[in-house]
Amino acid sequence: MDALATVLVRRLSRVSLPAGSAAPEDAEPWVSTLEADLAERGWLLDARLRARFTELTAHTRMLWADWLLALADEWSGADRRHLPLYRQFPDTPAEPAAVFVNRLLAELFQAPDAPCVLCGDYGDVNPVSPCGHLVCATCFDPADYTACAICGRRGDGSFLKVAKPRRAGRPKSDPVRWKRLTLDETPKATAVRLRDDLVVRPTALSEADAADLRTLIEATALRKLDWLPDTVPARETLALVLAWALPPAARLSAYPEILRQAVARWTTATDAARCLWAYSGGDAGLIVPRPEPSDGPDEGWRPWHEPKVTVAVPRVSPLPRAMRRAVLAFLDGLDLPTLAEDLARHRTVWKRLAERLHPFEQAGAHPRAAVAFAALRQTRTPIDGLLGFAIAEAAAEHPDRVVPTYHPGGLVSVRVRTFASLVEAAVAADDVVTATALLAGRPGDLWRRLDHLLRLAADDPDATELVLDTAVQTAARVSPTVLAGAFAELHGRDATVAVRLAQAQVAARGEARQVVVRYEHATPELRGPLPGTPRRTFFPKGDVVRTWTEPEYRKRLAATTVTQVRTAVDVELTRRAAAQGRFDVAVIDAALGSVPAPSRERAGSEQLAGWPRGSFRALGDADVLRLFLHWMDGPTFRVDLDLSCAFYDADWEEVGHCDYTRLRFGKRAAIHSGDLTSAPPPGGATEYLDLDRPALRAAGVTWAVPVVFSYNDVPFEALTSAFAGFSLPLDRKTQFDPARVLQRFTLRGNAKALLPMILQVETGTVMWADASLTSPGYAHRIGNRGPRLGRVAADLWEHFDNGKRASLLDLVAWHAAARADRVLVAYADGTAAEVPTGSAEAIRAAALLPAGSMRPGPLSGCRILAAATGPDRLTAYAGPDAAPGSVAVLVDGIAGPPWTALAAADLAAPLGAQ
Repeated sequence: MDALATVLVRRLSRVSLPAGSAAPEDAEPWVSTLEADLAERGWLLDARLRARFTELTAHTRMLWADWLLALADEWSGADRRHLPLYRQFPDTPAEPAAVFVNRLLAELFQAPDAPCVLCGDYGDVNPVSPCGHLVCATCFDPADYTACAICGRRGDGSFLKVAKPRRAGRPKSDPVRWKRLTLDETPKATAVRLRDDLVVRPTALSEADAADLRTLIEATALRKLDWLPDTVPARETLALVLAWALPPAARLSAYPEILRQAVARWTTATDAARCLWAYSGGDAGLIVPRPEPSDGPDEGWRPWHEPKVTVAVPRVSPLPRAMRRAVLAFLDGLDLPTLAEDLARHRTVWKRLAERLHPFEQAGAHPRAAVAFAALRQTRTPIDGLLGFAIAEAAAEHPDRVVPTYHPGGLVSVRVRTFASLVEAAVAADDVVTATALLAGRPGDLWRRLDHLLRLAADDPDATELVLDTAVQTAARVSPTVLAGAFAELHGRDATVAVRLAQAQVAARGEARQVVVRYEHATPELRGPLPGTPRRTFFPKGDVVRTWTEPEYRKRLAATTVTQVRTAVDVELTRRAAAQGRFDVAVIDAALGSVPAPSRERAGSEQLAGWPRGSFRALGDADVLRLFLHWMDGPTFRVDLDLSCAFYDADWEEVGHCDYTRLRFGKRAAIHSGDLTSAPPPGGATEYLDLDRPALRAAGVTWAVPVVFSYNDVPFEALTSAFAGFSLPLDRKTQFDPARVLQRFTLRGNAKALLPMILQVETGTVMWADASLTSPGYAHRIGNRGPRLGRVAADLWEHFDNGKRASLLDLVAWHAAARADRVLVAYADGTAAEVPTGSAEAIRAAALLPAGSMRPGPLSGCRILAAATGPDRLTAYAGPDAAPGSVAVLVDGIAGPPWTALAAADLAAPLGAQ
């Protein structure tokens, strides 16, 4: 099967089987067997797809069946052989400390041709390949291990006995999720629709989405741009599409026209940089790997023969002469101060591009571009040269922004004052009027800094009114992502408790509880605030999601100010949604209030469940949560990943941890499968970690925070294959049950530590975090990170639990308020509340109620806009007989016929600036 078929199955659960003929006699029992195999993996065939399978020839149906089964196994991780260090996991040694001591004694004192230092027996001590450690088969039974019992390195299997698996065949258990496969008669038309949906998303695509988009384009519009809509909201998506369309060789006849169309799509210098960087294989987000310090923590543990593995910065591909001329001509046509500012914003990328563009050779033909690059590179040039003349002309044209500097020897350089410096100067002078006037020309920046401007104007009613009026007037020109972000960030700002205010109250009253502040020290100082102190959480832009926090210093805003801004966003986004088609009924799951709207997708991990970052999920009655990690070594280097988990009490005080240094926490509260220190292909390596909720509760644990570390400092981006996840095993003896995998995600990005989720042990609630941790140095492990990790986890939980991100409920509320004749908010108990149409705020308020006052009857024949957490909730709320044209937005799972499935990110596309 081709890549397009894989994309359609994964994204839409559609299978494009070829046409068949009369059903062979053996087709019916064969298809029944296929259905059973797929059902064990959580996949079901609808009636039309099942009938089509019966019509295929034996050879054709076998090819498609093998492909579907392989695809299902790959997505759950079942396509790999999962062998932990201890074959009998979770029956690991009851006293791992004693095993560690024996390993240490064998490592230090065991000599060749000598009796075992532990048991004294002769003849059973042999070296293990490839590490060479001398291991006694009596003390360390080879049938119990899958790698060296001393160091955990995988090798060629010499000395180790081949043990039978604990259970033959595939385990029989109920899958945790179901995926219904449907027949697609027109895969090319479906691919076109899916391609167009991805292109108009207002946010940058994730790595997996971008790969899918490229597959869809190659199948439907290779080397073409005439299909692109007039407006592509996400600049990164536009850059990728343009870069993929440009042929690698300028000699092709279509090259001039494609190049012309691509350049015509650029509006800023950054657009050009994104396209050229993506053309060279780089990140369209212009994220460049950051250099790391060479003397990080525990760097001395790095073996002398193990080189440091880093993510290389892409090399700029050779640019044809026609492309160089087109790029320089485009840059020369831009406003010089804005051009210089854009170049400085991505300094490393533009310096590398300049090595291919040669801008100073074209200083006469493109003087503005040459001056902008001279400012970027701080170039000193003769005053009487072409570049010197261009600098003099630019200074005369922009005397307040372009500043030449003259040097001895008749040389001159140039500096350009940026727009940001003008805004910062106005802010530093508390000149709200000037700062607002400047930012009004860039509405997106105005809304991003709205909280700051309102704080500056808090003591001046006229200035506050000016800021609010400017925000309302510019809202129509701002992207929905920025508006929704400002909407959520202002939530609760009228009740913000600043740390400085809290410190004063602690000193006055001598009691920290009254201000909900805790400190590490007895004196009320700002040093080392523990989780619970008012803090702000930030997510800097990068190839992965990193996070950092600081104490909350901001003063609270007036309640009327917060209400005005949030109402303005409601009005604007509801107005934009009203331009779309209407529905008879909107059915909204109240649980969507705990699901953040998709954002920063480009920095997220490719995952099985599709949870937005910050989502909360309930494990239900499951007592055991099994974490798993699988990886393989790189082509020329060893990889040692470690699966770990830290435990905290209700106050986020560290209780303990479980990792390769501590294989058990308590007797059975947490059990680790053992440390594997290498993963040679094709088998790789697998580690497990079981979390037993009842035992954890008994041990005083409230929070469990799993982390994946790259012990030997290999970034995840350099790995050829690495994924992790967690499952809900019904049988603890069955190590890997693909039907019970709840989440599987890839390890990616220039990072060495990943915090995938946070578990609240008492309630069984999981928050999907997908956040990377800064990890310089070597020997990354959880033992020396407990307090810091707890603070990060506490801040992430509080950030997402307190509504600081726009939720999927907000997104659906704007659509429902504008597009539905009737709005129902449905609750987990099967009740519902009817909400007046036209009010997104009324929908949000209804979602906070514990239950509704009515039980709606079947909505048969209605054109429904439904949004729910999963297909089961969709069926319960909206019924199976929705009219054609009904739309389903599901967080987890895919809706079958007659619903038109819509991703949450696609729901934001119609809200783009108009």
